[in-house]
Formats: sequence, structure tokens, C-alpha cells
Amino acid sequence: MASVLLLAAFLLCSSFPVGAQDTRTYCPGSCLREHVDKGCCAYTYVVPPGSRTGGCSPPVQFAETKEETGLMKNMDRLLSLVETLLSQQSNLTQELQDEKTGHQAQIDSLANELSEERARSAQLERNLTQAWLLQEAQLSVERDKNRELALNLTQALTQLDNMTSTKCPCERQGGNIYPTQPVPTASDCAELYAAGQTTSGVYNIRLGSSDVQTYCDMDTAGGGWTVIQRRQDGSVPFNRTWEEYKHGFGNKSGEYWLGNENIHLLTSQKNYTLRVDLEDWDGETRYATYDIFRVSGESDQYRLHISGYSGDAGDSMTGSASNNGHRFSTVDRDNDVYSHASCSQHRGQAGWWFGHCSYSYLNGRYLGNCGNSCSYRQGVVWYHWRGWRYSLKSVSMKIRP
Repeated sequence: MASVLLLAAFLLCSSFPVGAQDTRTYCPGSCLREHVDKGCCAYTYVVPPGSRTGGCSPPVQFAETKEETGLMKNMDRLLSLVETLLSQQSNLTQELQDEKTGHQAQIDSLANELSEERARSAQLERNLTQAWLLQEAQLSVERDKNRELALNLTQALTQLDNMTSTKCPCERQGGNIYPTQPVPTASDCAELYAAGQTTSGVYNIRLGSSDVQTYCDMDTAGGGWTVIQRRQDGSVPFNRTWEEYKHGFGNKSGEYWLGNENIHLLTSQKNYTLRVDLEDWDGETRYATYDIFRVSGESDQYRLHISGYSGDAGDSMTGSASNNGHRFSTVDRDNDVYSHASCSQHRGQAGWWFGHCSYSYLNGRYLGNCGNSCSYRQGVVWYHWRGWRYSLKSVSMKIRP
């Protein structure tokens, strides 16, 4: 467009006749006639009277050649073309501006849609991850139930034989078992110990109107301990649901959880002390005792009340990130106070009294002898002894008045 304008200006400047002859005649008081000749322009001049006294000069003539007349016409057409082009440029500029505005609006709209889609995708990914974790936990429970059932069936006869031959004052006659004297009814293992049952093993205790089997430790620190939890070989999975933790699971001669409802009934009848025995894969042992141990009922989500630490294992239950005052959580019921995730799902899929995920996971995954390279905060953990990445070989929780 700039070159068109320069061309127009050049042609305009070069269109006037160079060789025109000035033949104007000044005749005072007269009016010049029109001088029209072939190839000349017609002009009329009025000369005021008295302006000239020496006579009239020849009339003024501006002569143009045919070539110059053609250039003038071309100049007019060129100017008209320039105006048209300028108008088209203005229209095109406006159209481009309108298109730019429209495209920017489309870009902004697409950017907003992309941002919303990313947010939806992130939320969907979080939901899928949580659902997958829960589904994996439930599937793992179902897979392990059959294994546990088979193990319990194979141990049932041995367990029954041990109960009748070593825990019950009985005698065998022709394959039948006859008690020689009744086993005393007791509300815990301490009462059984006081009644003369000083051999460690599985006993029945009376809780409310029901008999409950439990393992009684009659050897450690004076005996009479009612074992409420035990891990020793990984034969029983502990990634269980709320209902399973409520009623208890496992094998009383091996690994088991006594059940939150039973622990609640037990600790509601007397004041109990908790002892936690720990063993690592080098055979070293530690213990922790707590003078006060009590578990509320299900209406309070089996809340834990614990205090009064002593021992040599370090305090991983009432120190920093204490378990005291916190409700019980499982993979399918999140009662912890950690707002970013479910401690049960992300800390070994354990059932436990989580606060902000705590320093003890005695019901975590049984990872075996992986030393200090176990999965972070996933195993059977007592932080103040062996840290986050060490999964212990055996642990037991036991209570006594």
C-alpha cells in the first residue's frame, strides 16, 4: 500500500506540462475572450481598468499535449484506485481485528475448558486410587480367608487336644475325655493364674454372658496376662474390615486379634495395665508397659485410653503423635484426625488407633526379614526402637489388672 501511494505522488508531481507558454494579455477594462484551440485549455481573465496602460499583451495560453492529457486521466484513475485500496485496507484491517478478537475469545474459552478438564481428571484419578486401595484391601482379605480357614482346620484337633490334656484336669478313657475336676470360671487370665492355672496356653474366659477363648501368658513378668494381640509368623493377615476387628479373627494358638468388643468388655470390668513385647530379627527383645489401658464401646468407635509408660522399647503410643484419646480405624472406616488421607489405607492397611498416623503400627503388614529397607511405614512398626523401615519379627499385646 505504501508503494502505491508513492507511485501516485510521483505521477501527480510529474503530470503538469513542463513546456506551457505564458501568453497572458492584460487589457485594462476588458474581458478576454475564451481562447480555445485544438490541444489548448480555455481560460477567461478579467483585467481591472487602469492596471495596464501600455497596451495588451498576447493572451495567456497553457498548452497541453495529447500525452499530458492522457497522463491526467491516468492520474485521476490512479487516485480513484488509491482511494479504493485505502478503503479496502481499512475494511480488511477491521475484519482482521474482528477475527483476532473472535479467536482470542475462543482461545480463552478453550483454556478454561482445559483447566476444568484437568481438575476433573485429577479428581477422578484421586477417586480411582482410593477405590483401588479399598478394593485391593477387600480382595486381599477374601484371598486370605480361605488360607486362614484351612490353617484353622488343620490346627483345630491339635488345639483341642492341648486344651484338654494340659489346661483341663481331665483323663482319657477309650478315646473319650472325662473331666476329673471343673476348670474354674474366670473373667481374665489373672484369675485363672490365681486359681492355679499356671501353664501358658489357650483358655476360656467369661465376658458378659459368653465364653471367649484367649491365650494366657502365664510366664512373662509374673504371669496372668490376657493376650489381646499376637504376631509371630505372618500366617494371619491383619488388613481386615471394621466388623472383623470388632469380633476378632485369627488362631488363638498363633496369630490373632481378640476383637474390639471383647477388649472393651475386658477393660471395662477392671483397671488394666498393658504390656507390649517386641522382638526383632536378631533375637533382641524390648518391652513397653502402660499403667492405664482401656477401650471404649462401639458407640465411641472403640476409643483408646492409655497412659503411664515405662520400659526399654521407647514410648511409641503416648509420646509425640500419641494414640491416646483416638478412635479405632480400619481400611473401610476412617476415624483418624489426619485430613489428607486415611492412615489405615496408607500405613500397612492396619486396624489401629490412629491420630495423625502415629508412631506404632503393630497390626501393619508382616513384611518378614527385610532389615532396615522395608517399605516405609508399612510393616509391624515400633518407631522408637527400630524406626519406620524395620518390620519386627514378633509382637504381642497383653493386659493384666
